[in-house]
Amino acid sequence: MEKKDKMKHIDRIFYPRSIAIIGASEIPGKWGFLLTSNILGGGYEGDVFPVNPKKDKIMGLRAYPNVKDIPFDIDLAIIAIPARLVPNAFRDCVTKGIHAAIVITSGFRETGEEGSRLQDELSSIAEQGDLVFIGPNTMGTVSTFHNLISMGVPLSPMPGGLAVISQSGNIGNQMIDWATHKGFGVGFYAGTGNEAMLKTTDLLEYFGLRKEVKALALYIEGLDDGRNFMDTARRITKDKPVVALKAGATSSGSKAAKSHTGSMAGSFEVFSAMFKQAGIVQVDTPSELVNVAGAMSNLPVPRGNRVGIMTLGGGWGVVTADECEKSGLDLPPLSDEIINDLDKRLPGYWNRTNPIDTVGETDIELHVHILNLLAHWDEVDSIIALGMVGREVYLANSIKYNERVSGKKMDPDVVEALMRKYHNLEMRFFAEAARLQTYTGKPIIAVSLSGGSTETIVRIKEHGSVLFLSTPEQAVNIIKHMYVYRKYLDGLEARASE
Repeated sequence: MEKKDKMKHIDRIFYPRSIAIIGASEIPGKWGFLLTSNILGGGYEGDVFPVNPKKDKIMGLRAYPNVKDIPFDIDLAIIAIPARLVPNAFRDCVTKGIHAAIVITSGFRETGEEGSRLQDELSSIAEQGDLVFIGPNTMGTVSTFHNLISMGVPLSPMPGGLAVISQSGNIGNQMIDWATHKGFGVGFYAGTGNEAMLKTTDLLEYFGLRKEVKALALYIEGLDDGRNFMDTARRITKDKPVVALKAGATSSGSKAAKSHTGSMAGSFEVFSAMFKQAGIVQVDTPSELVNVAGAMSNLPVPRGNRVGIMTLGGGWGVVTADECEKSGLDLPPLSDEIINDLDKRLPGYWNRTNPIDTVGETDIELHVHILNLLAHWDEVDSIIALGMVGREVYLANSIKYNERVSGKKMDPDVVEALMRKYHNLEMRFFAEAARLQTYTGKPIIAVSLSGGSTETIVRIKEHGSVLFLSTPEQAVNIIKHMYVYRKYLDGLEARASE
C-alpha cells in the first residue's frame, strides 16, 4: 500500500464518521461492553453500529449479526472478538468496503508460532483489501478533537497539543491519566500493540504532520524499521519536539518486551544514538516522559541554557542551583542594574546573586517585579520561580489550627474571602508569568513549596499556559531536556547556513 493511501486511511481511525464495533456487548467487564460504553459515553457524535449475532439491540442501538449487514457506509471497524475469528471479520470488512480498523484482540504474535501465523494472515488480508489497521493486541486509540475514546478504559483527557504513541497499552493509559491530572491536553493517543501493519513510524508521521499537535511522546519497546523511523523523525523534529522513552534497556527488560508485544528490543545504545541523530529527546521514566513532553507541548523552547531563579527561601534556591549545574545549565551572575534595583526593594541582607532570595518577602507585587526583571534580562533564557505560589495550602492549615486553638469555627464568609484573596494574588502572578512567557519566548516554571500541590498547567486565557510543579528538580529536568532539543535545532540551522 502506498504511503499516501496509508496516511489518508489513518484519518478514518481518528476522525471516523461512522464506527462498527465487532464484538459489542452489554455484559459489564467484557471488552465489547467497555468499548461501546466509552465511545458512546465519551461524546462521539458519529454513527455507531454494534455487531453481535446474538443480540438485536445493544445499549439502545440496533445490533447487526455481521458487519456486511449494516446498510450504511462504515469508516472504522473496532474488533474485539476471539483471535481465531478475526481473519474472517477482516474479510467481511474488506467486502463491506471498510478501509480502517482497530484490532483490540490479543493472542497473536506475542503468543508464539500459531499467533504469528494468524497475525500474518491479518496483514495479508488487509494489504490485499486496501485496509489499514492498528494492533492487534492494543488498548485502542483516542482522538479528543473528535470526542472519540476508542478504548477499554474510561479516560477523559481534554483536547490539547500533545500526541502520545505507546507500544504498551497499560503504559499508554497511565500516561493519558497522568497528563489529564496535570492539565496537559492530549489531542491524540495510539496504542500500537503488535504493529502488524501501522507502526510507530506511521503514527509519528501522521501526528507530526497535524497542525493541532505541538509535541509528541513515544513509548518504544522495539522497532523493525529503524532507518525509516529515523528518516521520519528527522522530518518531524525540524518543526516540533519528539520525546521518547526506550524500554528494554536491560536483558530482563528486552525479554519482557518480546513476550509483551513480540517486539525485538534491540541495543539500547543503538537506540540512544539514533534518537540523538534524529533530534529526539530521550528520557528515562514514564513520568518524565509525560512531564517533558507535556511541558514542550505548552511552553516555548528556551534559546539557551541560562537560567534565572527567584526563591522565597534560600535553601530551595541552593538545591535548585545544584540541580542546574549537574544538568549543564548556567546561572549567570546578576547585572549591576538588577542589583541596584533590588537594593531599593529588598532588605539589606538579601544575597545579591542568582538565585535571587527574596528572604521571605511575600508581597506579590514585589514577586511580579522581580519576575519582570528576569524575563527582560538578556542574560537568561528560562526562569524558575520557587515558592511564589502554592501558599493557599498554608492559609487553609492556619485557619484549621486557629479554629482548633480557639474552639470556634471562623465565619465561613470570612474564610471564603481570605481564600479568594490568596487565590487572586496567586493568579496575578500566574497571569504575569504567562504574559511574559508569551512576550519574551522564555519558559517560566513555577514551583510550589507547600507540599500539598501537584504538577499542573495553569491556563491564562489571554496569554496561554504556565507550568506549576511540586518540586524544583522537576523544573530543572524539564528545562534540561528542552535545551537538548534547542541544541539540535541550532545544529540544523548552523548546517543549513554553511
